[in-house]
Amino acid sequence: MLKGSNVAYDQVGSGRSIVFVHGACENSSFWNHQKILSDRFKIITLDLPGHGKSSALSREIEIKAYADIVSEFMTKTCTEKAVIVGHSMGGAIALIQAIEHPGNLKGAVLVCTGAKLGVLPSIREGLRSRFEETVKSVVGPRQFSSKTNLETIRFVTNEILKCDSRVAAGDYEACNSFDVRQKLQSISIPVLIIAGEEDKMAPLTWSVYMKENIPKSKLVILRDSSHLPMLERPSDFNRHLNEFVLSLN
Repeated sequence: MLKGSNVAYDQVGSGRSIVFVHGACENSSFWNHQKILSDRFKIITLDLPGHGKSSALSREIEIKAYADIVSEFMTKTCTEKAVIVGHSMGGAIALIQAIEHPGNLKGAVLVCTGAKLGVLPSIREGLRSRFEETVKSVVGPRQFSSKTNLETIRFVTNEILKCDSRVAAGDYEACNSFDVRQKLQSISIPVLIIAGEEDKMAPLTWSVYMKENIPKSKLVILRDSSHLPMLERPSDFNRHLNEFVLSLN
């Protein structure tokens, strides 16, 4: 129980802890391809409140509310400094951890995210009024590259549709109001930024901006990938993640 919410999580492997935080409308299964790294690290994947198997958030949906819960979760589950990996909205949560709680972290990995997350009004309105149609025709397709396989497309679409429509709309509204551009220079821990070359949800320019403004950051751009490189290009994603975690003292 964290701040009024029961948070479900899965933990495999041993070694340095890597905590994976999923994005808007998603759940911890989006990190299934990363569990292979449990042969060398402790892999911890959680469901944010209102997602997957976790109970609802006990207050209004905001990035800061999620971040506070993730911070408390990491304090309780990680005995030593961990690496946080966040995708999209989860990347915003990871950014807040890096800014506000750097003492808990060895490093952070920001996946297809930005220091400011703008969401098209048509997407926000569509999720509120035509959830399934918007997911299938707009949100889903914008997350895939031209090379994404059909199995991945089906998996992502089905998992997003499991999300409560009110939570989904709340997630995207929360993302739209997120902005920590003025605080990037204060980040003192090592940061790996992973971007998909064809990303239409979090454009490559957002990752380049973070690279230029976060002092100890490195940018990796994955080809034939859009908004979900951990699913679209898992072996390349895992290789870069592995190298980054091993590089941390």
